[in-house]
Amino acid sequence: MYNITAVIVTNNRLDLLKEAVAAVKAQTYQPKQIIVVNNESTDGTAEWLDNQTGVHVIHQKNLGGSGGFFTGIKSAVSMNADWIWVMDDDTICQKDTLQILVQKLELLNKPVGFIGSKCIWKDGSPHLMNLPAIMPSFNKKISFNKYDDKRLLLIETNSFVSILINSKAVKKVGLPYKEFFIWGDDQEYTRRITKAGYLGFYCMDSIVLHKTGVNYFPDFYRDNVPNLWKHNYGFRNEFFMVKKNKGFIFFIFWLVIKVIYTSIKLLIIRKDDQLKFLRVLFNSAAKSIFFNPKISYV
Repeated sequence: MYNITAVIVTNNRLDLLKEAVAAVKAQTYQPKQIIVVNNESTDGTAEWLDNQTGVHVIHQKNLGGSGGFFTGIKSAVSMNADWIWVMDDDTICQKDTLQILVQKLELLNKPVGFIGSKCIWKDGSPHLMNLPAIMPSFNKKISFNKYDDKRLLLIETNSFVSILINSKAVKKVGLPYKEFFIWGDDQEYTRRITKAGYLGFYCMDSIVLHKTGVNYFPDFYRDNVPNLWKHNYGFRNEFFMVKKNKGFIFFIFWLVIKVIYTSIKLLIIRKDDQLKFLRVLFNSAAKSIFFNPKISYV
């Protein structure tokens, strides 16, 4: 039996949180601990959590999803978890979601860094926000479909919606960037793990429902104004990752081209609120130049 700790991050979605916690408690393979990180909810979440049994609750100021995952993963490792099962509060697991992930792990004699579930939406279709990045085969010794017989695919990145993370990988590569707040933290973190030599897997048999209002992938060119604050973080984090991976000189030239290209495309596609969206793009680009979070280790 593995010592598995489930980590759920929540903010002002009490009804969904209740459903998510109940689904974790109903697993056929039970995690040893359940941690819920409450990002300063004001909808009664704190009071409800404080009356739950079998849940380790951490209340903190709202640090966004990334700050919640930072805290939850750090706490799970400090509680001596072998694996950390990470998810949002709108992740509704099937009863055998975790059991299947564990069964797949037992079939592998490899340094697995993480293994993620298949995320579906309410109609059963794949959730567009949670599609993993397949491990490119042209520069790897192992092809992405080597484990087809086990119904597993090798992947480079995965979302934080039902992903089982090896605590050994956490100790080696550090924790997610809490400063990201939202968007990009899961992609950066899982890529960090695979770049460190661990394997990442997509498990098509382990299913979770990502219970968002709509099935969507963020689209800056067609999105609504109320979602602009998310793009503000998303662009900044994306630009930072280029700076981190490619170096500052390359980043500056790339940033100019990226901003010009995105601006032109936005002006062509959008017919309203263009200035609001351009302001977010330029603001994020400026912030990314000085944005330089450091990796924290357990």
